[in-house]
Amino acid sequence: MTKTVSLAGFTVAVLAFAISDAVNQGYDPMAETVSRYVNLQHGWLVTVGLLAVAVGSAAVAVRAVGSGWGGWLLHFWAGCVLIAAVFPADPPGNWSRPSLSDSVHGVAAWAGFLALAIAIVRLTVVRRRDPAWASRARAVTVLAWASSTAFVLFAVALVDKAALTHTAPLGLAERIVIALNLAWLALAATSAKCRPSASGTMGRMTSGIVR
Repeated sequence: MTKTVSLAGFTVAVLAFAISDAVNQGYDPMAETVSRYVNLQHGWLVTVGLLAVAVGSAAVAVRAVGSGWGGWLLHFWAGCVLIAAVFPADPPGNWSRPSLSDSVHGVAAWAGFLALAIAIVRLTVVRRRDPAWASRARAVTVLAWASSTAFVLFAVALVDKAALTHTAPLGLAERIVIALNLAWLALAATSAKCRPSASGTMGRMTSGIVR
């Protein structure tokens, strides 16, 4: 069930973000982040997409129970995305005087992106030899390296956009990070296995003793 929920959530998110870029012509997707589009006519698509990411990520986190703090970072990421959906970003060009909503959105977004970047590396290292991940280990590892690199470039683009030349393609950098992150999460959703519950384990032990 969690696998279906996660994949459905990521599919809805991709469609929502793609349609938002297509129907909202007010901003340049190369320059502006996805969350800025919430201020346009069809801004509700951004909110839907963020909520879908939060739900899908939470489902992956449930499947990653037993993976240590890497799994808990997935829960943290999902919570940050939910907060970012509830508190929308400001329109572009308001870097020096952000609203309270934009400030909360920005902190949640960056805390979430950082947490997810660490979680992806951690879970890839810990779980890649797990039989449940064996068939996708190489793809998961490649995506982990790619998403980590993209996150660093995204951070550099943000610094440039906010304080240096103001010319970095921040929107493109963010969309690449989002695409790679969702691809990794989708693979993890089809690979990770839930930890057996204590009652289920006890039931199997009791059954074995009886037999």
